[in-house]
Amino acid sequence: FGLIHSSRVRQVERLSRFIAETVPPRAPLIVAGDFNDWGEKLDGLMRGCGLQRALAPAGKRALTFPSRVPVFALDRIYMRGLVCRSTFVPRGTTWARMSDHLPLVAELQLAG
Repeated sequence: FGLIHSSRVRQVERLSRFIAETVPPRAPLIVAGDFNDWGEKLDGLMRGCGLQRALAPAGKRALTFPSRVPVFALDRIYMRGLVCRSTFVPRGTTWARMSDHLPLVAELQLAG
């Protein structure tokens, strides 16, 4: 998503319309990527789209940026119809050289 908060809000609104028009209402859904949400303000907007943030059961946020010394949780996985069992972020020089963000990995299970 964009670097400016108002841009991210517009992108969530577009995403919401796309989901409503394209994805069956009861279908499991995953939306993941770099949301550039420095202030952690998108979770409520994403809930408005019917998506919950994938957090480990302890609720700890996975720090992914910058890759060499991560201090921000900019990368997210949002989901619908799934339960998050765990999340982790692989660390090490190899991962840090691949991108300025570390990957976010989640173990998800179909709900119900």
